[in-house]
Amino acid sequence: MSVIRRHRWLQALLLFGPAAIWAAAFIVFPMVEAVKMSLSQIQYYHLVHDWTLKNFDTFFSNPLYTDALVRSAVRGLIVAAAAVAISLPLAHFISFRVKKHQFVWFAGVVVALWLGYLLRIVGWRILLGNDGVLNGLLTSVGILSHPTKVLVFNPFAVILVQVHLAMSFAFIPIFVVMQRVPHRLMQAASDLGARRWRQILEVEAPLIAPGVAVGFTFAFVLSFGDYFAPQLVGDPGSVGIANLASSQFEHGLAWPLGAAIGVVMIVTVLAVLMLPSILMWAYRKITGFRADRGADPSQVNPGALHEEVSAA
Repeated sequence: MSVIRRHRWLQALLLFGPAAIWAAAFIVFPMVEAVKMSLSQIQYYHLVHDWTLKNFDTFFSNPLYTDALVRSAVRGLIVAAAAVAISLPLAHFISFRVKKHQFVWFAGVVVALWLGYLLRIVGWRILLGNDGVLNGLLTSVGILSHPTKVLVFNPFAVILVQVHLAMSFAFIPIFVVMQRVPHRLMQAASDLGARRWRQILEVEAPLIAPGVAVGFTFAFVLSFGDYFAPQLVGDPGSVGIANLASSQFEHGLAWPLGAAIGVVMIVTVLAVLMLPSILMWAYRKITGFRADRGADPSQVNPGALHEEVSAA
């Protein structure tokens, strides 16, 4: 132990070494192999590394793949926006309105994480199916004369299921960062004459923006790369880019093309991960909001709010 205390590099190695090994084995190495395979070809049922861009050319020249990429990205943005839109007022209500048993409310929102991923999708399929619970309820009360087929196996059903799957992941970071907003800041803004909507936009919103960005990103990534929801509750027009990538490995024996699709998906996700930082930088440049003020809400001086809400 004395040797470890004397050498900082040993401390860093013990602290970060296991995480670095895990990341290298399960993140870096698979990504390198995917890029390597995407630049290869299948010849006579053998993988040949000839470093060609033919697979990417096939991807971007075929509307089947580009349309699926755009469809998955747009659907991911819709799902992420819906998940955040639902999580924001819910997290605000629990944080500022619920005085007791906040943990019970929080657990009630994230309880869906305790259920299996496929189990939740199958549950929605049972609920929305032709002989499902919702159709049975609508026909029993006389709203419908016979079960409708428009509730499932369509793009709307895919979005609905994905919003449910992604909401917990969007809610958690938003709720956590909202818990760090001191109530005295909102009260100070109210004392200075700011209306409720201005308190939320000019005091609360800048402080919770990082959590909202993280929640939006989580929801987008989950929806963008989802394979099972389009497969189980969607129609042929709901096929996502993940379904096409999987089909290249399962049926098409086109592993290099499947790897190329995977590389495009990785690049898309990385671009989305960078987007919140770019938007936050632009927001701070436009509004003059300081990063050090937003980093720790507990350190914000209520008196400094006078400049921000004096025009209220």
